[in-house]
Amino acid sequence: MSSKVHVNKPLSSKLIIEILDENPDLEEINCPLSLYERTSEIYLDALSELGITINVIESRGRPKKYDDNLKDTINEMISSGLSVKAIASRLNIDTKTVYYLKKDKLKQGPKSKYSDKTKKEIVKLKNEGIPVTKISEKLNIPIRTIYYILKKNREN
Repeated sequence: MSSKVHVNKPLSSKLIIEILDENPDLEEINCPLSLYERTSEIYLDALSELGITINVIESRGRPKKYDDNLKDTINEMISSGLSVKAIASRLNIDTKTVYYLKKDKLKQGPKSKYSDKTKKEIVKLKNEGIPVTKISEKLNIPIRTIYYILKKNREN
């Protein structure tokens, strides 16, 4: 039940009745300009007689589901040391939403357990023509990891 409703379908008598049944204290209907232009004058007059105003929204796209206050709350909770999971359960929203709304970008995955020095040594040995299997045995690193490090080095 709300005093304001956003409509994303053309106003018809059936839709107006449904909206009024669900929101008996309705005062305002928000709708995009394109829908307002397609609404019959009869429906607009009837809503006006009921004391319901039609607010035409000029902006495009779907209205935002979450406001800036929620973003601020999430960022305060993060800075106070709460985990994303704890924030999501306290605010009763999905963890993905918390990640989406938080101020800082997501941190990259876990750090590599091999140092930059080790990675450079792998590249150096490979450039010297030493086979990956020998590099793996020498440094005691799985072959698959050697290939991964070499691939990442080529991309950078």
